Amino acid sequence: MAERVLVVGGGVAGLLAARRHARRGAVVTVLEAGDGWGGRVSALSLAGLQLDAGAESFATRTPHVEALARELGLGPDIVAPTRAPAWVVGPDRSYPLPTTGWLGIPTRPLHHEVRRIIGWGAAADAALERSRPLGEVADDATVGSLVRSRLGERVADMLVAPVLTGVYSRPLDELPLAAIDPTLPRQLREAGSLLALAERRRRLAPAGAAVMGLRGGIWRLTAALADSAREAGVRLVAATRAESAEHVDGAWRVRAGGGTLVADTLVLAVPRPAARSLVPELPEAPPERRVALATLVLRAPELDASPRGTGVLALGGVTRAKALTHATAKWPWLRDAAGGRHIVRLSYAVADPAEDLLAHALPDANRLLGVDLPQSRVLASTLVEWLDASPAAVADRRPLAGLELVGSAAGLSGLAAIVGAETPGT
Repeated sequence: MAERVLVVGGGVAGLLAARRHARRGAVVTVLEAGDGWGGRVSALSLAGLQLDAGAESFATRTPHVEALARELGLGPDIVAPTRAPAWVVGPDRSYPLPTTGWLGIPTRPLHHEVRRIIGWGAAADAALERSRPLGEVADDATVGSLVRSRLGERVADMLVAPVLTGVYSRPLDELPLAAIDPTLPRQLREAGSLLALAERRRRLAPAGAAVMGLRGGIWRLTAALADSAREAGVRLVAATRAESAEHVDGAWRVRAGGGTLVADTLVLAVPRPAARSLVPELPEAPPERRVALATLVLRAPELDASPRGTGVLALGGVTRAKALTHATAKWPWLRDAAGGRHIVRLSYAVADPAEDLLAHALPDANRLLGVDLPQSRVLASTLVEWLDASPAAVADRRPLAGLELVGSAAGLSGLAAIVGAETPGT
């Protein structure tokens, strides 16, 4: 009798796990609470366009996502974004970030692009970092503590914080270095200095853009992956929420859709709070914050010249949004599809679920882009919310008999990490 596998969660991680089990001969069912597939890598329809509801690109620091896209027949549609520096907008000044660096850490502190932002004194002090003994680096050391002590407050606040807080949705002083990559504390100890580590990591980065996308939207990766899972024999069941799970007599019994499904192996591909609500024996995880993404379709000739490049990072509470992507400036295929309209995406941390974040979107976009568009220029808008994109890592991805954790349930964040975890030999 073939092994029965039940996957809860129809995002990229769940679909990949389902396909893996099906290909080895298991009978696999995927339950997805929502109406479609993809989770954070899904589509939304707005103003006659199919847009990315969440992720719009994938990191190229590993080859795994590109390899998956090519396997799924999407290789010809892999595209690079427009090459332009990100901008920072603060209470008193706006500036483009240096084109050299790693995670905002300047590999050349005395370069004129860096000096223009932080000044000669701070740049000279940062340049001396290599000569200072590193000392002890704890595995749980935060990026904020390391950068402030090694490179100075101005480097931390004006260069590193804008980059990382926009990606990880938490203050620099609350972001462990290991949350970016679990091996970074060890790599820092081996390198002997932050500047040496930044140089090493930048040299190891693949040539070209740090991220890539797909013509038509990164959501196409999920659509193709769902088709591939079906071809492997996976049964995909949408709009069906798993309500409870218990392990009895060597099998998992999961209540869902008014009935009970029995599986030899249960795969959880949902955020940690949802995973623990199903299986209370799992260790308690820190509460995950919610993030929101507002998408605006604008009639705005003022933006034709891309006055703030392809993206803007907010500093010092200058806007309720923490970051903005000028999507039609970033992706030439989207600019062509939009037919003269402009699409911007604004990222928010959700502090109060009752707050009308969409009401902030146009004022925030005006402030970050340096324009003054009236509400009549907004042709369409929408807001989607997600759990925090940087969950806490788990020590064991198979913590109970017949239970497997993947994706955010396993503490993985981003396509590169999720696809990489499903790639043999990684």
